[in-house]
Amino acid sequence: MKNLTIFKTKKREVSKMKGKILVVMVVAIALLGAGVALAGISATKHNLSASGPGTVKANAGQQNDEICVYCHTPHFANTGFTGAPLWNKATPSATYTMYGTTIAGSTPDATPNGITKACLSCHDGVSALNSIVNQAGSGGVTAGGYNVAFGATAAGTAFTMPAGATNIGTNLADDHPVSITYTAGNASLKATSTTLTGWTGATTIANLLRNGKVECSSCHDPHTSTNGLFLRVSNSGSALCLGCHGK
Repeated sequence: MKNLTIFKTKKREVSKMKGKILVVMVVAIALLGAGVALAGISATKHNLSASGPGTVKANAGQQNDEICVYCHTPHFANTGFTGAPLWNKATPSATYTMYGTTIAGSTPDATPNGITKACLSCHDGVSALNSIVNQAGSGGVTAGGYNVAFGATAAGTAFTMPAGATNIGTNLADDHPVSITYTAGNASLKATSTTLTGWTGATTIANLLRNGKVECSSCHDPHTSTNGLFLRVSNSGSALCLGCHGK
């Protein structure tokens, strides 16, 4: 009887130990996932803080070391901008030339929609990369945006995207159409219910669209560059294109 009692006691202890190990493993996995999510943007050129890995970034300074602030803010966001949440930049005021009518007869909107304008607020070569509405720390709020010190420019001076491939410009006629309604069948476009495999942030084509339209974010995810160029999937074998176009 005594041996049986000892056996049952040890069995309960082993069971408790297994439970604790399981909890530790779950917490470890959760923390690992959070770390991966955080590392998603910090290790990319979209980290415009002074500690960012790219050459286009803020000058050294404690306040300039924040990562998210160059696009988002938890307070005093630009409420007039609906393309991205808690937007911390002024709305781009440039005039853009759109793609024009496609071979299939579709026509983009007259001007880019919000989420595409969010990208253009840095990549149009006109808008200031270093302009933020709510400065980090207690620097203050400037509705029209305040230019923080960037590169060789002093605080208050606009820093625009340097010439090169990342400077798209305001002429979007030579780029894939954006702010254009996705119409299945046109240009061999697949049904929006088509399943996507291995795409960042999307399991169907419908997930890539914003209000039923193709935008910059349909192909790019600004928060991770797992596939390079912030693409949602590697374009090896034109996989990016073939996700939507049935060629």
